[in-house]
Amino acid sequence: MSDLIQWPMARYWDKPWNPWLGCRPVSPACDNCYARRATVERFGQCFEPHRTKRYNNPPTKGVVFCGNMTDLFGEWVSNNELSNIIGATSLTAVNLFLTKRTERLEIASHWDDRYGSRWFGMTAENQEWYDRRIDGFRASAFSHGWLSAEPLLGPIDLGLGYIAPEDIPFGWVAVGCESGPERRPCKLEWVESIVRQCGDARIPVFVKQLDIGGKCELDIKNFPKHLQIRQVPWAKKGEVK
Repeated sequence: MSDLIQWPMARYWDKPWNPWLGCRPVSPACDNCYARRATVERFGQCFEPHRTKRYNNPPTKGVVFCGNMTDLFGEWVSNNELSNIIGATSLTAVNLFLTKRTERLEIASHWDDRYGSRWFGMTAENQEWYDRRIDGFRASAFSHGWLSAEPLLGPIDLGLGYIAPEDIPFGWVAVGCESGPERRPCKLEWVESIVRQCGDARIPVFVKQLDIGGKCELDIKNFPKHLQIRQVPWAKKGEVK
């Protein structure tokens, strides 16, 4: 893994790649889905999962969020197609995959690599859903696994103090409050706890956005000093070593 850098922006990726568009809700984190809101309300498009014209054109440079407007591990993508999508990503980019459906992550384990070109992550919004998903995630034993605690809707004990360092499933954690007009509250102590747990386990952590004064604050200069942390585990934007 490359030396950590402090990322300059709230969004930790450069480019999206969506071979599919649309999704289906599976947990409370989906209630105010930004992707559904943007697709339906802003562009007037259908959010039922469907293939897109970008299917065969994954970016070859930068930090790529693969499926930021869908869940590529959703049941609408067949095992063979999902494997083909993962295999199509470029080794010259950093490709971020994220899912709430960790029971399907075993498919991705065939595409795991030690060089950091593919990062596979799971979402957890609170303790209940972290506990439901972590076993499926841990079973895949990725070289580069990550956790997105966004939207954070409750405290999460990651349980990192009870396992050996070499068995910790995450190499990176991103955390943030919910955004949007109907967003739910996120207490600072929930974020502080995750940051503290990551610090104790020497896991890089990225604080994306905070609930401050009843607003979703994106400007890191307005964060409490101890939460002004936006670490990423790659040396330069889009560089894979």
